[in-house]
Amino acid sequence: MSLVDINWNSGMNAPTHAGGTSGRMVAAMVVSAGALISGGANASVVAGWNMNGVDPTTALTLNASVGNGVLDFTAFGDNSSVLLGTAVGALKGDLAGDALSVAGNAFNGVSLVFSFDTTGYQDLTLSLATRRSTTGFALNRIEYWNGLGWNTAASFGASTTAWELKSFDLSAIDAIENGFATLRITLDGATGATGSIRFDNVTFSTSAIPAPGALALLGLASLAARRRRS
Repeated sequence: MSLVDINWNSGMNAPTHAGGTSGRMVAAMVVSAGALISGGANASVVAGWNMNGVDPTTALTLNASVGNGVLDFTAFGDNSSVLLGTAVGALKGDLAGDALSVAGNAFNGVSLVFSFDTTGYQDLTLSLATRRSTTGFALNRIEYWNGLGWNTAASFGASTTAWELKSFDLSAIDAIENGFATLRITLDGATGATGSIRFDNVTFSTSAIPAPGALALLGLASLAARRRRS
């Protein structure tokens, strides 16, 4: 049943029970509006790196395994390597394969850079799995590029005994929405020449920007519900 089936001038009260015709119409309108806004079951994952297949001996960049984006860890050169990964924070179907590791207190203040397309999306969140060695990077920052410079959004440490899932709410950062985003993880706090940290399952997720007409459809659904209850 479509919106044009609603007779606003009928002068008759709509059935108040949930199974009535009006109830079905309202439910259909809400479902339709929700579908327009959600954009599909996997629409919230904009870019993700499961690190499987990363190989610093052949390339110091890695394309996203989900979405469109590039991870650049060129600054670490030969001090980057591949270690065993984890299923912590993995997207459905991803295997616990590889993890990217970087090492050395000489690289305090050096960054891994993520660049990806956010067209059509807003309110980013970041999740990543990480762990470190006892002398590895304990003081790390999430930073974003706003077109003029780098800004700190969050900071985090890492466990020395087990993988941890870290999550960061980036929804207040307009500069990385609905266009192109560049963020980096700047490492710090390593105290030894072999001190390391590893990363796996880095995922940027967002809310889809409502499709044209979706909010209007939700408004009509709300109005129809009020008419039904009157």
